[in-house]
Amino acid sequence: MKTLLDVRNISKRFGGLHAVENFSFAIEKNTIIGLIGPNGAGKTTAFNLITHFLPRNEGSIFFQEKNLKKKPPYALIRHGIARTFQQIRIFPELTVRENVLLSLSWKYDSWWKSFLLQDESEENATAYKLLSEVHLEKHRDEKAGNLSYGQSKLLEMVRTIATGAELILFDEPAAGVNPPMLNTVKKLIRNLKAQGKTIFIIEHNMPFLMEMAEEIIVMENGKFLCRDVPTKIQKDIRVLEAYLGGS
Repeated sequence: MKTLLDVRNISKRFGGLHAVENFSFAIEKNTIIGLIGPNGAGKTTAFNLITHFLPRNEGSIFFQEKNLKKKPPYALIRHGIARTFQQIRIFPELTVRENVLLSLSWKYDSWWKSFLLQDESEENATAYKLLSEVHLEKHRDEKAGNLSYGQSKLLEMVRTIATGAELILFDEPAAGVNPPMLNTVKKLIRNLKAQGKTIFIIEHNMPFLMEMAEEIIVMENGKFLCRDVPTKIQKDIRVLEAYLGGS
């Protein structure tokens, strides 16, 4: 299989604190990979380094064999990388549909036409289809700020998917989501996999991640600890002691 993302010895220091230290891994195309570790292990910092929300002190990141040097975060969408955040980031004063349109229309010079044409535009039809996949189509003309927490999380996931990115990073997609919505999240991720997308997930919900991920990367104190398939990660004594509370 072809390597899509190649992270080489990335590090991030905050003063004397090494949040991420010499962290390396590779992700192959069309896989679902998990990232686990206790609070403070450096998971979200690693996501922020990969997506350029933080500058790295050392290391290199290659995506589709291209070196991702200093670029603003928004520029990575053009390379094919998009993400969600641990703290939901939607536009509460825009409608649910308009939130999705913003992600759909970045590639068009006349992106504003999506808003002017309303239901007549191709982008609006696509937005409706995407919202239907997570049962939000009935809320499309409501302000996004009126959605529940779980619905807001689904909207952020849809908005990220709407960019058309090849690599999608989900930061705790299962956190705070009730069982019916969690099933929707699972279906959404499986559909992405079926479409040939690559998914990288930070998650504390271990049953969810053990079910969804093909492989799991484990971090400890900002460093790479191990990587393996879920069944072996569950039995790894280092993981059991450090992350799952012992055997």
